[in-house]
Amino acid sequence: MAVTGNEDENDLSGLKLGSSVASRQLKYSLIAATLLGLAITAFQIVNDYHWLDGVYHQANQRTVASGVPIVTEALLLSDPDMGKLAVSGMMVQRSIMKVMIQKTDGSTFYEESRPAGQIPTSKWAKKFFGGLQVLQVPLHDPHVEPARNIGRLIVDINPQVYVSVFMSRAAWSFLANMVFAVSMATVFATMSYFVLSQPIIRLANYIVKADPTDVEHPLEMPPMNKHDDEVQLLGSVTVGLFGMIRGQIGQLKRARDELQDANTNLEARVEMRTRELNDAMGKLEVLASTDPLTGLANRRVFMTRLEENISIWKRRDTPVSVVLIDIDRFKSFNDSYGHQAGDAVLVSLAERMRYSLRDFDIPARLGGEEFAVLLPGEEIEGAMILAERLRKVFEQDTVGFGGKHLNYAASFGVTSLPSLAGLAKLADNVAENITQLKPRENSDLADILYSVADEALYRAKDAGRNCCIMADPVRLTEHLDA
Repeated sequence: MAVTGNEDENDLSGLKLGSSVASRQLKYSLIAATLLGLAITAFQIVNDYHWLDGVYHQANQRTVASGVPIVTEALLLSDPDMGKLAVSGMMVQRSIMKVMIQKTDGSTFYEESRPAGQIPTSKWAKKFFGGLQVLQVPLHDPHVEPARNIGRLIVDINPQVYVSVFMSRAAWSFLANMVFAVSMATVFATMSYFVLSQPIIRLANYIVKADPTDVEHPLEMPPMNKHDDEVQLLGSVTVGLFGMIRGQIGQLKRARDELQDANTNLEARVEMRTRELNDAMGKLEVLASTDPLTGLANRRVFMTRLEENISIWKRRDTPVSVVLIDIDRFKSFNDSYGHQAGDAVLVSLAERMRYSLRDFDIPARLGGEEFAVLLPGEEIEGAMILAERLRKVFEQDTVGFGGKHLNYAASFGVTSLPSLAGLAKLADNVAENITQLKPRENSDLADILYSVADEALYRAKDAGRNCCIMADPVRLTEHLDA
């Protein structure tokens, strides 16, 4: 630490922000403030989105629900003025683009729509709020038992107004949070500079100019600080340490070399152990979620994903279908050819399922010769088409084992939780009862779907096997009081 050359070269008092602790304080404060501002903004944007999404759907539902009684009465009285009044009241909701009242013969009783281009559309409307939607509400005569269909109410909905509000709120949230975060970071960095950086620079000047190995001259005292604080204490400690440095330099160097060697070896061992642990955890995770023979999802994963898709059905009216599969006469097959041949059939069936399904469909082995397929977003008609395709693929599959060509077939049971469009195809009382299933727990609904599909599977077995049976939607409603 002896001074060499011009003393001015070792003077740190002229340090600028770019070469001092203050610059790093400012830089890291700004980075931390930016990240915090982005996190707060993201949290607010997510909250705003969920709030607006709820307002959007609730407002549309209230508007349509409040208009149905008046529209029904207008149809019963054949009063276009009353129909116009009801439709005009619904058009107050800015997300409604068009309202049409149709009679049972398909003729238009009354129709009103906004001018073209008044509510523009964008890709964000579909991403955030489901895009353009068409609600079709059947109208019934409340004075007749059983209820008689007298027409329907068709409402076109465009969420672009809510998209604009959401974008505006997101922009203002981002701007306000970032301005606040950057301002606070700047204030903190400025205060830190005057409280910490300047005293440290003065102390650093003293340390650079001092020479603890010069025993002929006494050490100068460190600069006095305005406050009796940690910086002042650090200066006092520095004076004491300078007296010990000369005798400790050699010892510290040897200790440093030994410590570096130890750290190098320790880091290598820790890295190796960490890698082994990560590999073991990855293998355990795979074993816990997949069937070891077929590589398909196991029962636990299948039921978990089924409950997740039931939750989506509740929130977004997205249909979900379940297909249960059971290999026909598999016990006799094992008895005739052996369990290893049976395992070969199970593996081949799993491969055929993977090749025949969509990327987002979820095939699973539930146990033994029982398999299942979860079809997110699929109505029961589409599920039946897929089940029939799988049935033909299995029927035509040939498994080579022990020099023999083995064939097999399977029976299928299919059920579904339909969307509004699917409910519209059902009887009114059945559709209403299925809708009343939504308050049930997801796990209860998953058990109901599984039970109904299993009943359909047994009907397929009774019908001669190697066939697909669609579950009666009424079976879902019979579980309401279960």
